[in-house]
Amino acid sequence: MKSPLLTSDESVILLELASGNEMAYNYFVEKYWQKVLQQALSFVKSYPVAEELTQDIFIQIWQKKEKLSEIKSFDNYLFIVSRNLIISHIRKKLIETESFKGEKLQEMFLKPDEQYEYKELDKIINEGANLLTEPRRTIFLLSRVEGKDTDFISSELGLAKRTIRWHLLEALNFLRIYLHRHYGIRLLILLGIGLRSFISSFL
Repeated sequence: MKSPLLTSDESVILLELASGNEMAYNYFVEKYWQKVLQQALSFVKSYPVAEELTQDIFIQIWQKKEKLSEIKSFDNYLFIVSRNLIISHIRKKLIETESFKGEKLQEMFLKPDEQYEYKELDKIINEGANLLTEPRRTIFLLSRVEGKDTDFISSELGLAKRTIRWHLLEALNFLRIYLHRHYGIRLLILLGIGLRSFISSFL
């Protein structure tokens, strides 16, 4: 539930965020979004990837908001969270690249059972996406399915960039909960057959 912020004291707003105040969360997203985005961009050199990482970083902040009551400096905490997720992303890409290099040409294509699993996963994600309200559903599909960036979506829908970011964060939070709640065991099976990189975008 949203409640108005009655102070500009960041330490107090941090406690509000820890208690689940969405306006406090939005305050930190607005204040630090560009800083985190630029940090990610300096490492990954791709704006869409940096933007996606930034979304994931702020989603993690929200998911672990209860811990923020123990934090003295949000700036330092955010730096550590950002650094860890960015490093994890780079390490994962390096592993995937080395693995890809070692594959034979015929192994680059999905096996029939894996093609079926991809279709099933796509169906599951679409089920969750269809539960999103507008314009959140459209924003999610443009961003995560069609790969459009915030600038494009903002221009296309006539919405402010901060509104686009907020809807994306809310959509991803909803879908993570939806996937775990309804398909927890199923997702473990999909991870087990090697669809980890595709699923991880929504977990």
